[in-house]
Amino acid sequence: MREIKTRRANMIKLYWKVRIFFLALRWIPQVNLGDEVYYQGKKYIVHNGNRDNSWRLDIDNGNGGWVKRPDCCKVWTWKNIKHSFNYGHTFYMTAWFDIWCASGIKTWMRGCNIWPWPFRR
Repeated sequence: MREIKTRRANMIKLYWKVRIFFLALRWIPQVNLGDEVYYQGKKYIVHNGNRDNSWRLDIDNGNGGWVKRPDCCKVWTWKNIKHSFNYGHTFYMTAWFDIWCASGIKTWMRGCNIWPWPFRR
């Protein structure tokens, strides 16, 4: 009986690891903290995104480095792609994996701002 419970628990963990892998893939097209972006033709790293519709870059623009999000374009390099995937994967594995293994995705979780853009409501 104990072996069946262990096997079931391992299958649940495998299910959530695979699902998190595919959720993390959806983070790649988005700009995330630490990503390189083009702004006015130059490369910058995104340091902060707490302001509404703004990114904070390492730039001296008289506004503390804050620029509008639509003015930034993601730099498509393997390093940036890997970083975005790892950022999403680490987020889900550290913050949500144990919760989802124990109880699945509850209705209230769907309203949280934790989903990549195609799943947002």
